Amino acid sequence: MSKVIQLEKKNNDFSTSVDKLLKLSKKEIDDINILILKKLDSKIPLIKEIANHIILSGGKRLRPLLTVTCSKLVGYGFKKNETNHIGLAAAVEFIHTATLMHDDVVDESKMRRGKLSSNEIWGNKTSVLVGDFLFSKAFDLISNQESSEILKLLSDTSIEISEGEILELLNDKDPTINEDTYFKVINGKTASLFSAATQVGGMAANISKSKQEGLKAFGTNFGIAFQLIDDALDYSSSAKKLGKNVGDDFKEGKITLPIILAYLRSNTEEKKFWKRTIKNLNQKKEDLSRSIELINKYNCIEDTMKRASHFLDIAEDSLGLFENNEYKIALLELIENSQKRIN
Repeated sequence: MSKVIQLEKKNNDFSTSVDKLLKLSKKEIDDINILILKKLDSKIPLIKEIANHIILSGGKRLRPLLTVTCSKLVGYGFKKNETNHIGLAAAVEFIHTATLMHDDVVDESKMRRGKLSSNEIWGNKTSVLVGDFLFSKAFDLISNQESSEILKLLSDTSIEISEGEILELLNDKDPTINEDTYFKVINGKTASLFSAATQVGGMAANISKSKQEGLKAFGTNFGIAFQLIDDALDYSSSAKKLGKNVGDDFKEGKITLPIILAYLRSNTEEKKFWKRTIKNLNQKKEDLSRSIELINKYNCIEDTMKRASHFLDIAEDSLGLFENNEYKIALLELIENSQKRIN
C-alpha cells in the first residue's frame, strides 16, 4: 500500500523551492552535468569554449530538473537500469541553451545571466552556428531513446519554439499587438519546452496517456506563468533581488504583457510615448522611469500577475492525478512560491 504524505504548505521563496528540487535529485543533476560536459566535447575548440560559456554560466537547470522530478514523481529512476531520464533531461537543456543563443542574436542582447552574451563576445554568425551544434547534440541524445513518441514530441517542440520565435520577430517592437498574439508567442517560445520537459520525464516510465496529459498541462501552464512573472519582473524592484537588471526588456523594445496592457490603457499622448520608446527605440535617460510610472498607473504588473496566478492554479490542479509523495510536494511548493519572485 502506498504511503500517503500530507501536502502541507511551506512558506519558502521560489529559489528555496528550486533548491529543494535540486536536493531531491542531486545525483541525477550531477549525472546530467557529467553527460552535458561529455557531449560538449568537439574537435573545434571554439565550439566547446562558447558552449561552455553559456551552458556553465550559472543557470539552475530548471527544465532538466523538472524532467527528472517528473520521472521520480511517477516512480522512475530508482533502479540502476532506469537512466533514460538523464539523457532526456540533458537533451532538454541543450535545446533550451540553443534557443537562448538564437534569441540573444535576434534580440541583439549584450548580457545573459549577468555575463556578456556569446554573440557579444564571438559575434552573431558564430553564436548561431554553435546554437545549431547544440540542437544537433540534443537530437543525438534523443536518438538513443527507444520511444518514437519521445522523438516526435521533442521534434515537434523544436518546431513550436521556432514558430514562436518567428511570430515574435514578425511583431518585433510593436506595442499594438493583442494578448492573443502574445500568448501564442510565449506558448511557443517558453511553455512548449516546459511542457516537453515534464512530459518526457513521465514518458520514460511508460505512464498512461491520461497522466502524460496531466504532466503536459502542468508543464504548459507553469511555463506560461513563469514567462508572465519574468515579464513583470523587468519593471519591478524585485528584479534586483534576483540578479536581473530592471528595464532590460524596455531598453531592447521587447514586447511583453505589461507593455501591451499599458499601451492599450494609455491615452493618446501616452501612446505616442510608447511608440517613440518601443517601436522607434528612441529612448531618453528618463524614459525607463516614465514607462514604470505608466505601467504602475494602469496596474499592469498586478494584472500580469493575476493572469500568471490563473495559469499556476491550472498547473497545480494538473498534479492532482498523481500520488502524494515528496516530489509532488516539492512541485506544489514550486508552483506556490513562483508568485513570490515578485514580492
